[in-house]
Amino acid sequence: MNIKESQKTASKNKELIRHVFTEINNGNLEPFMSIVDENFKLTLTGSLPISGTVNGLQEVMKVLSVITEAFQVQPKVIIEEMVAEGDFVVMKAHGEGGIAKNGKEYNNTYCHFMRLKDGKLIESTEYLDTELTRMALEG
Repeated sequence: MNIKESQKTASKNKELIRHVFTEINNGNLEPFMSIVDENFKLTLTGSLPISGTVNGLQEVMKVLSVITEAFQVQPKVIIEEMVAEGDFVVMKAHGEGGIAKNGKEYNNTYCHFMRLKDGKLIESTEYLDTELTRMALEG
């Protein structure tokens, strides 16, 4: 891929990810589901029971359902910065308005390192405050 193609791909990928997170914040998971490759690989950093790497859409959805079930109110993911090069997108974000099932506020900080190929999300590594996440998951 030449420099011009790489820049065009990076720009498209950033816009795609921005659109997906905007829709997730509006309660619409369809754009996310439409770009996730069936062999998607998700890595959650840290030492939580859900930390580690899972492969395949079904396994990823199991992990995401554990996270979703930990909340009374899902946090909105607010994108602070995004950089991209070719197939890679790095997004710095924070959560707003999240409330865990135990009633505690949950407003985490995130860094997602994502790889896309031909408009499909094939890999993502998420860095976050795992102690705050532990509090939400364990009550």
